[in-house]
Amino acid sequence: MTVPTQERKNVAIIGAGITGLSAAYYLQQAGHSAVIFEKSDRVGGIIQTSKKDGYLYEHGPNTLMVNDKRVAELIETIGLGPEVVVANDSANKRFIIHQRKLHSLPSSPAQFLGSSLFSMKAKMRAIKEPFVKKRTPESGSESFADFVRRRLGPEILEKAAGPFVSGIYAGDPNRLSTRFAFPNIYKCEQESGSVFKGMLQAGKEAKKEESNRLRKREIISFRAGIETLPKTLESNLEEDSIITEADIQSISFNKKSQRWNVGWKAGKCLGQGSFSDLIITLPAHKLKDLPFDKHVSDVLEEVSKVQQLEYPPVSSMVLGFKRVQVKHPLDGFGMLNALNEKSKILGALFTSTLFEGRAPKDHVSINIMLGGARTPEHAKMEDSAMKASVMDELRQLLGIEGNPTFSNIIRWKKAIPQLNLGYNNVLEQLEQCEKTFPGIHFAGNYRGGISVGDCILSGINLSKTISAK
Repeated sequence: MTVPTQERKNVAIIGAGITGLSAAYYLQQAGHSAVIFEKSDRVGGIIQTSKKDGYLYEHGPNTLMVNDKRVAELIETIGLGPEVVVANDSANKRFIIHQRKLHSLPSSPAQFLGSSLFSMKAKMRAIKEPFVKKRTPESGSESFADFVRRRLGPEILEKAAGPFVSGIYAGDPNRLSTRFAFPNIYKCEQESGSVFKGMLQAGKEAKKEESNRLRKREIISFRAGIETLPKTLESNLEEDSIITEADIQSISFNKKSQRWNVGWKAGKCLGQGSFSDLIITLPAHKLKDLPFDKHVSDVLEEVSKVQQLEYPPVSSMVLGFKRVQVKHPLDGFGMLNALNEKSKILGALFTSTLFEGRAPKDHVSINIMLGGARTPEHAKMEDSAMKASVMDELRQLLGIEGNPTFSNIIRWKKAIPQLNLGYNNVLEQLEQCEKTFPGIHFAGNYRGGISVGDCILSGINLSKTISAK
């Protein structure tokens, strides 16, 4: 597609994560120019897949939830349809670790009522949820823990909702903002007066043709892992669209022309460009490293709260075993700790159950997560101590005998952005900065959702915003 020259945008994107790649792809599809500057020698950001000794494992996200038509269409359009692997049906089953034992998390009202995980008091309290009075909306002033206690009771928080937070954010439910960390749940209460009623209504709306929501959600990956997605997006971009190992030397704004000037160095080559728009997809804690000149240094002052977003450390330990070493059938997505459980781990994914090809024949793989906002010290243990602690717990929980046949530890000093109470101030700063300096756009997993799918949609929406100017 081509657009008239006077309408054609020339966009610089800093960061070749999935948000930046998606934005660049859709901008180019709309006939605009887009170039990505990436400091490392590869695209994908935290999305990275490795293969060693027959084990295929992820450094960051393990799955992609496809529940939006636009994400499904992108996968097909760039030719990834044949590479998709859908999660095993067992992935619908989740386990909660409570009192050193695994309990299957109920996935239906009937299972909930018959579950031994929850007391009768907790069940009766949860049944009353549709009759709990709606809270007057405020600017993100209620934590997720308070929200769940108010609507469903403390036991549901401890054994279900709290672990859910650990699995998504590695966060602290007492600090995460319901409105911003879980906008769909917040919306259910505000629009329907009840979480349960809101979910039922959302299901009905998803069936409408005009809705982008898919009727059936799918958890997927690709035969060669999640990194297949950013690599394929890269190959679908125009030639010379990505400059890797790029060191941004200067960023300035010409008020008269309303254009952004970016200077960079890649290897021995120096470059300079003028752009109608500047998209910054770096993690919030890296914004301070950008070399804005003195005339636009106010950009960093305007987003001071953004730079202070918490990113707790998380470590990922991938362990492989012979199938006969593990007594538990590993018939589920994985397991998460109840909030009051004394444990070194946040939880684990049964990765070889989730997708085929993640472990050699007659072997299994398990991805254990440690650290997060509540127990950051566990992510910082020495390798040997971490492995010993994890193995002690896995032997008890999963009936594992002997030592692993494979192990690998991946450490993220700053892992997942925490959308804690006060996040509304972060959004206000971002929006004000974008008004003050026309053409600048802040994007990434700290804005619009942390999942891979959310980041893709963020890139799509941003490309439309720029095209519509």
